[in-house]
Amino acid sequence: MLRNFFIILLCMVAGCDKESHIDYSSFNIQPEIIPDQKQQGFIITNNCSPFKTPLDFKNLEQASKSLINSNWLSNPYYLEEIHSLIYQFNQIHLKNADIFIQALHNSALIYKKNIVEVNIIKRKLQAETNKKIKYYQQKLSSIDTYLKITRTDEKQQLNEISNIKNKIKEKQKHYINIRRSLRNDLNAILLNNDLTFDLISDINFTYRIDKSLHCSKYLGVYQPITFTAPNACVYYNKEELIETIPQQFQPQVVTILNKYVPELWKTMVQLNGYFESNYNKQVFDSYLQKDLMIANNNLAIKRTMTVEHQSQYAINEHINKYNKLTMEMATSINKALLDEHNKVNVSSMAFYEYLSPLLLHDKIKDPIVNFSLLYNNKPLIKKLTQEYATKILNEYPKELTFNIANNGKFTLPKIRENSYKIVIDVKESYSVIYNGCNILTPPKDFHQNTPNTISMGYNLKQVISQKLFKQWYNS
Repeated sequence: MLRNFFIILLCMVAGCDKESHIDYSSFNIQPEIIPDQKQQGFIITNNCSPFKTPLDFKNLEQASKSLINSNWLSNPYYLEEIHSLIYQFNQIHLKNADIFIQALHNSALIYKKNIVEVNIIKRKLQAETNKKIKYYQQKLSSIDTYLKITRTDEKQQLNEISNIKNKIKEKQKHYINIRRSLRNDLNAILLNNDLTFDLISDINFTYRIDKSLHCSKYLGVYQPITFTAPNACVYYNKEELIETIPQQFQPQVVTILNKYVPELWKTMVQLNGYFESNYNKQVFDSYLQKDLMIANNNLAIKRTMTVEHQSQYAINEHINKYNKLTMEMATSINKALLDEHNKVNVSSMAFYEYLSPLLLHDKIKDPIVNFSLLYNNKPLIKKLTQEYATKILNEYPKELTFNIANNGKFTLPKIRENSYKIVIDVKESYSVIYNGCNILTPPKDFHQNTPNTISMGYNLKQVISQKLFKQWYNS
C-alpha cells in the first residue's frame, strides 16, 4: 500500500505518461472532417511557447526595415548590410525566402554599378570645384596681399623681415645642435668619424599624404618616424642606414636614430618645408624661408607703389572687388556639396539632389526599391510567416509534443510545470485548448464539458503566423 502511494505521489509531482482521449463528437467535430494523418498536440508552458517570436525573425525584420530606411549614398556599410541580410534570409531555410534573397542579390549589383557612376561624377565635380577654388583663392589672396602692403608701413615690414631672419637663425642653430648631438651619441658607441658623417649625411625622408589613423609599417624600404604630421605619414631610410653599421652596434644606432630623426625632420620642414618629388610640389604651405621670401617681396612692392596706389580710393576699390569676388565664389561653388576640407561629400543631401536627373533616367537606380516592394507585399509576407510558423512548430521540443490517433487516443508527455496549456490541432481551422493553470494532473478525457477546455476556430499555425505578420509590420 505504502509503495503504491509513493508511485501515485511521484506521478502527481513529476508527471507520468498515460493514455488520454479526446471526444471529437462532443465538440461537434464529425469523423469525416478529421484528416487521415495523425493530429498533433502541444504542451505550452511559461518557459517554452511557440508564441514567443524567435530572435532570428526579429533580427530579420529589423535588419530589413533598417536597410530600406537607409540611404545608400550616406551609409558606408550599405553593401555589407545587404550581404548580412542575405545571410539571415538563407539561415531561416524557407522556400518563400528565396525571392527576397534574389532581390537582395540584385540590390548588391545595382549598388555596385551606382558606386562606379557616383565615383565618376565625384571626380568630375571635384576637378571642377578645385579649379574654381584655386581661381578665387588666387584672386582673393592677391587682393589680401595688396591690402596688407598698403596698410603696413615700411618700418613694420622691415621689423617683420628682421623677426623672420632671427627665427631662421634660431632654427638653423637648433638644427645644427641636433646633428651635433646625434654625431656625439653615435661616436660614443665607438663608431668612427667617417662612418658617423656618412650615416648622418645619408638620412633621407619621404612624405605621403594619408588620412587613415595608422601609417603603414613600410613605404618601400623606408620606415615611419615616430613623429607624424596630421593627415600624413613621414618615413626615413632606416634599413639602408643600418646596413652600413657593424651588426653589434645596430640596436644602439636604431635607438639613437629614433631619438633624433623626428626632431631633425620637424626642424627641417619648419625652416625649408619639404619638396616631395612624388607629388612634384612643396607639401607645406608655410615655412620660414617662404615667409622671408614673401616679406621681402612685399617690401619690394611697397617701395614701388605710387601715392595713388595707396590712396583710400584705391583701397576701397580693392575691398569692393574682394567682397564681389567672395559673393561670386559663394554663388559659383555649392558649399553644401563639400565637406570641411572642400572635398565632394557624396553623403550630403546636395549630392543626392545633384543625382536626381540620373535617377529619373535610370542611369542610377535605388538599389533597394524591389526589395522594399517585397517587404511591403502583404500576401507574400503572409506566405513567409505561415511557412515560418510551420518551422516553429516543426522545431518545437519533441518532449512537449504528442500525436493523436484518429480514434482520439493519445499519450501526454510528462508536464513538469504547474502552469501550462494543452493544445490539440484538429484540422487547419480548428483546435481544442485545455488551460492547466495550477492543475498538477490534466484530465484523462477531454470533451466539451471538461473544465478549462475550449475549442477555437483556428489552429496554432494560424495564431503564430498572424503574430509574426503583425510583428513584421508593427515592430
